[in-house]
Amino acid sequence: MNPQTPETQSPTVRIDARIPAHIKENLAMAAALQGRTQTDFLIAAVNDAAQKVIAEHSLIRLCLEDQKMLAAALLDENRRPNERTERLRKAMRDHERNVESL
Repeated sequence: MNPQTPETQSPTVRIDARIPAHIKENLAMAAALQGRTQTDFLIAAVNDAAQKVIAEHSLIRLCLEDQKMLAAALLDENRRPNERTERLRKAMRDHERNVESL
């Protein structure tokens, strides 16, 4: 963790969790191997996991938004078609038929 001065420290809150003994033992061993306190190790691990979940969720959300924009562009009958657009429209129609047949 980065050393912080009292002026830059965030306010802290308390969290309590009951965990199985074997997980507590793993926590203690992992913290010791890294030369950290159990609290420091736990905070870093939880923060890393939280950031990963948030990043994955953001990526999925962006992908879905991109897919919606692409679909809207392909479905726009006023858009002047080109060869690529026609191939994509055909692929969408084929996919729709496959989904409907399930």
